[in-house]
Amino acid sequence: MKLEILHSTRYRYSGPIAETVMEVRLQPMDGNGQRRVDFRLELSHGLKARTYVDGFGNHVHYFNLVRPHSGLSIISRSTVETGLEPDVDPGEELVHDFLRFRSPVKEVEGVRELASRHAVDLASPESVEQALDELTLTISREFTYDRTVTNVYSSVDDVLALRAGVCQDFAHLFIAAARAMGVPARYVSGYIHFPGEKIGTASHAWAEAWVAGRGWIGFDATHPVRTTAHHVRLAVGRDYTDAAPTRGVYVGSATGTMSISVKTHSVG
Repeated sequence: MKLEILHSTRYRYSGPIAETVMEVRLQPMDGNGQRRVDFRLELSHGLKARTYVDGFGNHVHYFNLVRPHSGLSIISRSTVETGLEPDVDPGEELVHDFLRFRSPVKEVEGVRELASRHAVDLASPESVEQALDELTLTISREFTYDRTVTNVYSSVDDVLALRAGVCQDFAHLFIAAARAMGVPARYVSGYIHFPGEKIGTASHAWAEAWVAGRGWIGFDATHPVRTTAHHVRLAVGRDYTDAAPTRGVYVGSATGTMSISVKTHSVG
């Protein structure tokens, strides 16, 4: 499948601010079943971004706007082929780093209880995959999708208490439980394409787990499915903080708002 994606992020401020410093992870990844065909990043105010590759292999664009401004727009245009064969050699040497806990992915009692309900034989890839499929279904059944109850700073204990959240929260909860089961797991930011849908309001998030001999396998507890050719990977990391599509700070006393529009469609 070949997908074209238009992702628009617009910031508006109640008054002029002096400076914005920002980095974005909007360039789709190559490998593990997908190939980036084209990518363009358009910034307002004539800005030109610089780039680097972070420790997780994500392509990061960053910029600094140092003159007064009351708004900022970031538009990315991507073309990606998905549904390709997975990498023959994933080449991962540091998967055990994805067993470590840190906020917002905490090892709390509710996480340990959730993990204990999904018995797994770590020596058997089949057992690991089955347990993770069941974990995906459990999160989907027992937690309600609700955009109003959490925010980007919410941790897994918040989600456990509320029994609700959004895709970011469900990814964090899956990662925490998988790690408690002894399975390395990481956060993925990206998109999901729904044929016939016009414009979405946000990007998407899910988790990947490392299965020995099989590499990284994606699990989307929001829907709940294993990832398919309709999923597009932007960035990976230990949690949302490592893989957020946009992240930055501004200098000024004004208040700000952000609006996001995501449009995907298949081509060819």
